[in-house]
Amino acid sequence: MNEWLGSEETGEPFSHCLCCKLPLVEIAEPWLVNKEFARGECVLEYAICQPCRDRVTEELSEESKAAVRGFLEREIDWDARMREFMLSLDSTERFGACIACRTPREELAGFGISALLDSGGSLVTGPLPLLICQPCIGRMTAGLSDRSREVWRKFLAENFAGPPTDSGFPGLL
Repeated sequence: MNEWLGSEETGEPFSHCLCCKLPLVEIAEPWLVNKEFARGECVLEYAICQPCRDRVTEELSEESKAAVRGFLEREIDWDARMREFMLSLDSTERFGACIACRTPREELAGFGISALLDSGGSLVTGPLPLLICQPCIGRMTAGLSDRSREVWRKFLAENFAGPPTDSGFPGLL
C-alpha cells in the first residue's frame, strides 16, 4: 500500500498537509491521500489533513454535495463492495478496478485513488481506499455547481503550479 500512497515525486510517504503545511503526524487528525493518474502517469498528488479538507469542503455548494452523494448512492453497490473488501487480505486489491463501473485498472486511460489514514499514519479501511475511473469521475462531478467548480479551481491554483482547470480528481469530495 505504501507504494500506492507515497509521493511519486519524492518516493517517500507524504509528510505534510498540502494546505496548512503542518507535519501530518503532529496534527492529531486523520488525513486523506489523493492521486490522479493519466495514461499510467501520476499527474496530481497530495495529502490533506481533515481540518483543512473540512475548510475547503465547507465552501462547496449544498447542491454539489447532494449531486456527489447521489452519484455515490446510485452508482456504487456499497454493500457488495464492502463484502468484497472484507474478504480481501490485501487492501491494494481495491485499486484493481473502478469502484463504480468495475472496469479493470489496466483498461483505464485515467483514474483517481483516495485513501484515509489515521492520525498515526495507518490506513483506515472502510469505503476508502478506492479507485474511481475518469469517466465515472466525470459523471460524479457533472452536477457540480459553478461555485463548487470555482472552489476546486481555487484549490488547484493555490496549491499547484500551472493554470487552474476543471480537470483533476476532486478527491476533496
